[in-house]
Amino acid sequence: MIRFNTLSEARREKESQGSTFSLLWSLSAGLLVPLLVVLIGLIAEVLDSGGLRSSPVQLGRFLWIPVPESILSQSPLAQLTSLVGIALLIATAFSISVWLNRIDADNRARSIVKSLHTRVLGQSLQRAELEGAAAQRFRAEQLIGEKLPQLQQGLSYWYRAVPRSVLTLLGCVVLALLVNVWLAMMAVICGILLRRLFLWLRHDDEPILANWEAPRARLRMAELVGQAPLLARLQTHGLVDRAFVAELDSLYRRLGEVDGRLGRVWPVLFLAISAFVAVMILGLGVNLLGTDSGLSLPAALVLGLSLAGAVAAVGRLLRLSSNLGRSGEAGDAVYHYLERSTEIAPSEQRVGLAGLRDSVEIQGVNLADSTGKPILNHLSLKLMPGSVVAILGTDEVSTRALTELLMGFGHPSEGRVTIDGIPLRDIHPQALAKNVMWIEPDGPIWEGSIQENVCGRDTSVNSREVVEVLEEVDVYERLQRLPEGLGTIVFPGDSMLGVETTFAMAVARALLLKPPIVLAMEPPPPAEHIAEDPCLKALGRLAESGSLVIILPHRLQTLRRADRVVLLNGPRLVGEGTHADLLASSDLYRHLNYVLFNPYRHQQLERVT
Repeated sequence: MIRFNTLSEARREKESQGSTFSLLWSLSAGLLVPLLVVLIGLIAEVLDSGGLRSSPVQLGRFLWIPVPESILSQSPLAQLTSLVGIALLIATAFSISVWLNRIDADNRARSIVKSLHTRVLGQSLQRAELEGAAAQRFRAEQLIGEKLPQLQQGLSYWYRAVPRSVLTLLGCVVLALLVNVWLAMMAVICGILLRRLFLWLRHDDEPILANWEAPRARLRMAELVGQAPLLARLQTHGLVDRAFVAELDSLYRRLGEVDGRLGRVWPVLFLAISAFVAVMILGLGVNLLGTDSGLSLPAALVLGLSLAGAVAAVGRLLRLSSNLGRSGEAGDAVYHYLERSTEIAPSEQRVGLAGLRDSVEIQGVNLADSTGKPILNHLSLKLMPGSVVAILGTDEVSTRALTELLMGFGHPSEGRVTIDGIPLRDIHPQALAKNVMWIEPDGPIWEGSIQENVCGRDTSVNSREVVEVLEEVDVYERLQRLPEGLGTIVFPGDSMLGVETTFAMAVARALLLKPPIVLAMEPPPPAEHIAEDPCLKALGRLAESGSLVIILPHRLQTLRRADRVVLLNGPRLVGEGTHADLLASSDLYRHLNYVLFNPYRHQQLERVT
C-alpha cells in the first residue's frame, strides 16, 4: 500500500513551500505524457490512412481528437512533418519539466533536512539535561549519519513523484478508458492479478532465511565443530556428529525449499504474462475484426501506450512507497528526538548561581541508560571547594556521567544534586555554564585564534594575562612558533595542535576565568616521563584559590596530588580517601593502579609470554 500520509510532518516545515514554478514543472511533467500519447496516435493515423481529412479524428470508441484546419489543409507529408515537430517540442518540454522538477525536489528536500540538522543541535542541548551529554553524541551519530539522509532521500522522491506520477497515471488511464473501456479494464485486472501472483511467488521466507535462520544455523555448526575435539575426549558416542548432521540437513532442506520456490517464479510468471498478452491480443482482434467498435490500429497504439504510461507511473509510485517505508521510519525517529520534553523546567523558572561557597552534594543518586542499565547506583558524595578530587572507576561511563551531572547533564531517577543547597535542576543553564568549566584532552577548542580560545567568553582579558597563563602551563613558546603566533586560527581536530597543547590551552583558560567548579579529563600520559606536570600544578593552584577541581585521572601523579580520591566499582561508590589510604585499604584500588599506571606492566607481560 502506498503511504501517502508518510513524511507529512516534514512536508509541513516552512522550507517545504515551493514556488509557483515548482507546481508548474510537476504538473507539466505529469500531463505532457498523455498529450504525447495522443500525438503519437495522430501520427499513426496519418500513416495508416494516408492523411487526416476531417476533424475530429476518432482514436477509439469515445476518444475524438479535434485537429486545426491549418493542419487538415496540408498534404499528408506536411501533416506528418507538423505532427512530428509538435511531438518533438512536447518531448523537449517534458524533458525540461522533469529536469526542473528534479532540481526543485532536491532543493526542497535539502532545505528541510538542513534546517532539521540545526534543530537537532539545539535539541541536544536540552536533552542533555535529562539524558546526559555522552548519550547525545550517539543519538547525533545515528540521526545525522543515517536517519536524516534517509529522510532527505524520501522527501526528494516524494516531490519528484507527487503529483507528477499521479497525474500521469490518471491521464493515461482516462485515455485508455476513452479508447476502449473493456480492453482497458481487462488490462487493469490482468495487471493486478499478475502483481499479486508475483508477490505470492516471491514469498517472505527468503529474507527470513538469509537474515536470520541461515546465519544462526551456520554459527551453531561452527560451535559444534569447535566443541567436537573436546566432546570426543568425553566419549559422547557421536553426539556432536549427529547434532551437526541434523543442523546441516535442516539448513539445506530450508534452502532447497526456498530455491525451489524461487525457481518457479519466472517460468510461472512468464506463462501468466503470455496468457495476459494472448487475452489482450484476442480482445483487440475481436474489436478490430469482429465488431464495429470504432477501434483502429492507431487507436490500439494509443491504448497500448496509455497502458504502458500507466504502468510506468504505478512503478514509480510503488518505488516511492518502498522508499517511504524507510524514510518514514527515519522521519519518525528525527521528530521523536525533536519533541520537547515536559520534564525540563523552562529557563525563566530557574535561578542564578553566584559561585560556590559551601559544597556540592550528591544525595542518593540513581542514574540509568535508556535500556535501564545502572550507571550510578545510590551515589552520595559531598565535595568541598578548595580541593582537588580525583574520580577513578572500573567503568568510564559511570565516572564520566558523574562529572556530567555537575554540568547539568542527565536526570537522576532518584536522588538529587545541589550546589550550596540549590537543586541543580533549578539553576539556569547559563548560570551553570558560568560556574562550571569542562576541560578535556581536545580542549575543547573552537574555530578562532588561539588568543580567542584562551580568553573564552571574557573579552576584557588583555594579551599580557594570556601570555602569563600560557607560560604557566608551559605552551607559550610552542604556540609562538606557529605561523601567526597567538593570532593563528585553529579549529577542532587541528593537526597543528596535539592533545597536550589543547589540554594546556583549556587549563590556561580556567586560570584566566577562575570558575568555581572545574571538571577535567586528563589526556594519556606522554611517552617521555616528566618530573612535574605544569597543568596539574596549575589545577592545584586553582584549588588553592578556592575552586573545586574534579579530575578524571590518567596519570599516577594526579592521584598522588589529589586531596581526595573517589573510587567507583561500576555504578557503585566503594571507597574514598587519599591515594595512600586507598592503597592500604582497597584491593580494587591497588589492582586499578597496577593495570592503569604501572609503566613496567607491559614489559612484564611480554617476558611472561
